[in-house]
Parts: sequence; C-alpha cells; structure tokens
Amino acid sequence: MDRIIGIKADKFIAAVAKVIRAYEDVSMSEIKRRIADGDYIYSGDLYRAAEIKKVLKINDELTKAGINCVMYERGNETDAEYLNNRLASYKQTEEWTEYVMDMEAQAEENS
Repeated sequence: MDRIIGIKADKFIAAVAKVIRAYEDVSMSEIKRRIADGDYIYSGDLYRAAEIKKVLKINDELTKAGINCVMYERGNETDAEYLNNRLASYKQTEEWTEYVMDMEAQAEENS
C-alpha cells in the first residue's frame, strides 16, 4: 500500500463513470462496486509522475462535475498542493540526474 496514490468518490453518478472510463477501461458496475466498498475509483503508482497527474486531473474533472472526492497518498488523505510539490520534486530530480549524466559523459570525452 505504500506506493499507492488514489482517489475516492462519495457516490455514483454517470459523470463519475464518464471521467473514470476516460482513464481506465472499466465497467460501470465495477466503478459502482468500488464506490460502494469505499475503494479507490482510480489508483496508480505514487512514484510515477504520470499517475499523479492523472489523479490530479480526475480530481479536477470530478470536482467540476460537482462530485465530492478525496485524493489519497499511501492511504492518507492528501491535497493538490502536496501532489504538485511531489511532481516538482520529481522534475528537479530528473533535471539533476540528467545534468550529472551529461557531466560524466563530458568527463569521459575529455579523458
């Protein structure tokens, strides 16, 4: 559970199915079951930036449709600010890693 990011909704309406089915090939009955059981209506790997972006986008779309939803990170409620900060951190790490690799490649060329 410690790598999971997800989102839950408090009720099922057609708009929930429409949004979720845009991101995952899942039946309406499965989405209804997830909501009824208190499961995530969508979940992904917390350490994948693309999954964080999907959860944020789903949250935005559901909220605009008037649906109460809550995002979770490692089983705890979270918010968009925290997830956006995590994305910024991933971006900085990616840029730093690329910089270090470029420096190592340059050092090899010069030796």
